[in-house]
Amino acid sequence: MDRRQRTALVEQLALDAGFSRFGVAAAHDRPSDREHLQRWIDAGMHGSMAWMARDVHRRSDPGRVVAGARSVIMLALDYDSDAPRSLDAGAVPEGHGWISRYAWGTDYHLVAERRLKALTAAVQEQIAPGLGDDFRGAGGEPGAFEVRRDFRWYVDYGPLLERRWGEEAGLGWQGKNSLLIDPERGSFFFLAAVVTSIDLEPSEAVVDHCGSCTACIDACPTDAIVADRVVDSRRCISYLTIETKGAIAEADRGQVGAHLFGCDICQDVCPFNRFSRPSGEAEFAPRPGNVAPPLGELLALDVEAFRERFRRSPVKRRGYEGLRDNVRAVQAGRSAMKEGTERA
Repeated sequence: MDRRQRTALVEQLALDAGFSRFGVAAAHDRPSDREHLQRWIDAGMHGSMAWMARDVHRRSDPGRVVAGARSVIMLALDYDSDAPRSLDAGAVPEGHGWISRYAWGTDYHLVAERRLKALTAAVQEQIAPGLGDDFRGAGGEPGAFEVRRDFRWYVDYGPLLERRWGEEAGLGWQGKNSLLIDPERGSFFFLAAVVTSIDLEPSEAVVDHCGSCTACIDACPTDAIVADRVVDSRRCISYLTIETKGAIAEADRGQVGAHLFGCDICQDVCPFNRFSRPSGEAEFAPRPGNVAPPLGELLALDVEAFRERFRRSPVKRRGYEGLRDNVRAVQAGRSAMKEGTERA
């Protein structure tokens, strides 16, 4: 089959595997992205996420990920539901906190990894049968796999700038909050990537529609969006409530508002998310009690109850003590806010 037919078949296989959308970028080095990333790291905006400072050159050059790389397949997996947004009136009652929308259901890494395995196996069978079926860990990176070095896939933990490749592959444009925005679906979707030596037809990029809108910048309560498409992680509520090692610093505790785990504000105010639709994906549906849970209920959990409640959930990333600390930070912040309002 020719390149166009091959690309159409891979797209169909991706949709059959359960992905929402598919795009392809031609694999090439992106020195400008590398320079931008290095400036961001040099400014310390990655905070304690030391892995971001590793493999900077590799992140912008897929040829360093797969020898002879020809294509970067980018895949979207929608996760929105019809539950309220964090800024809706009454969405977070007194004594409750907010868990980010993406973390209401099953950990997306588990869902996407299973589908990536199915996709690469189907491509191997129907397009590249000579590649064999030797799945093994790629370079010691957990969750990444290769098929005789002709495929390597990641779900946001590998040395790839997924949003930049997603932009080039036509899945959307990178908004001022740095997230990828689909003009017809908004930004409530996960990304997965496959770097391959198979030659595929590149997709057409999407035009940037942000224009003069600054809704996300204006709404960010911690001013974490320090410039157009530049987020200082150290100020971001998602970073503070997910990536912080140990307890949230005293100086930052008043910044988290009602946010227990992650933050949706910059997405909730984005005009394009009015086009977002429930994904219908059962594994991303809100689990009971995950939409604005009562703070006291979470504090009452013991270790075993925490593990059971958040089994296969992104919230497990923060850990038992970490989530308890987040709850106390929310309680303290809301108490201080209430006192300030009463004084006024």
